[in-house]
Amino acid sequence: MTATGERAVTPRILPLLMLLFAVGDLSTSLLVPSLPGIAREFGTPDVTAQLAISGFAMAFGLCQLLMGPLSDAFGRRPVLIGGLVLFGAGSVLAALAPGIETLIAGRVVQGAGASAGYVLARAVVRDIATDDRQTARMMAPLFIANGSMMICGPLIGEALMPHGGWRAAILAGLLVAGIACVWVVSSFRETLQERMTTGLNPIRMARTYTGLFVHGRYFAYLITHCCAYGATYTFVANAPFIDLANGQAGPLGVGISVGVVMAGFLTGLMIARRLAASIGVPQGAHYFVIASIVPLLVQIALYQTGLLHQYAYLALEFLIVALVGGMAPFTAAGVVIEAPGRAGSGAALLGASQMLTAAGVIVVVGFLNDGTMLPLALMQAALLVAAVAGFRLTYGPIPKTA
Repeated sequence: MTATGERAVTPRILPLLMLLFAVGDLSTSLLVPSLPGIAREFGTPDVTAQLAISGFAMAFGLCQLLMGPLSDAFGRRPVLIGGLVLFGAGSVLAALAPGIETLIAGRVVQGAGASAGYVLARAVVRDIATDDRQTARMMAPLFIANGSMMICGPLIGEALMPHGGWRAAILAGLLVAGIACVWVVSSFRETLQERMTTGLNPIRMARTYTGLFVHGRYFAYLITHCCAYGATYTFVANAPFIDLANGQAGPLGVGISVGVVMAGFLTGLMIARRLAASIGVPQGAHYFVIASIVPLLVQIALYQTGLLHQYAYLALEFLIVALVGGMAPFTAAGVVIEAPGRAGSGAALLGASQMLTAAGVIVVVGFLNDGTMLPLALMQAALLVAAVAGFRLTYGPIPKTA
């Protein structure tokens, strides 16, 4: 596609891609403030209530492995529509759930449907972008939309609690998905130029994903993105169960705390969008994730010395998430750049790995949670160190300039 063609299509399609990309995380962040209430209503342990988050994340991740090849074979548009319809069915099932098992099942179906928008928004960017830097610049608004939803979601979820509780949160997500579906049906035009029907062969799919996974530079972006994103998602899912204000934080305090921290993600994304025109993709990915370790080490040190109070904790968590947010457009651009001709599959493998990592760490920290921030901080530290080490070991020499 020519640069002129790209400029013509981008203003029309980008807002839709932003909405499609954010539907999944919005549906989760809306539900986060209600997790303690879900546990009380159904008489289940907190870790069981968290399966409404981790179950969604696992389905969201795994189904991207199918959505990517399906879109490479049949086009982006029909797969997007099918995914949004599936999300709607899961939302209805969850909203009518008489017990925790049905709620979790509905959330799993929601995750499967939401995976289409998440993976295909990035694939469409690769379809229409003209070069690597354009890809990174167009990725940034997607993550900005996602970050905005993760800020607003907990606050909206808090506001909905007196008006239907967690069921109202589920229905709010359904409303947004319905708007996205109508938008796709009415105005989205196919962006895939060449279809790859052979990619649906299970053996070929396995070979495609294996080939991507062992591709050094692709894997470098993959492991960096997954580990850093896991560090952020760990905070979001576990914040409701952490004593953020020495026993004084009610549900509203949790909602505001999560919203403030996720504002850091949005801040980092805006910085990254400005930097994308002047620094290379590998430099952006590498330097942002290295920097994210510094405030985390300060956080742990202050906790160990007894000097960490609520506001200092949230300020440092804000910085961590901001730096991860700055990294995200570069790593997301890197995986599709390193998967030429397989953008759908490349984005799918990233999304699947990202969400499976998030689901795993949520479960682990849920079991380790002792009401303090220490288990969460140690998990974040392990993930961010793994992100830095993984990138340095698998990318190869990193150019000092773009």
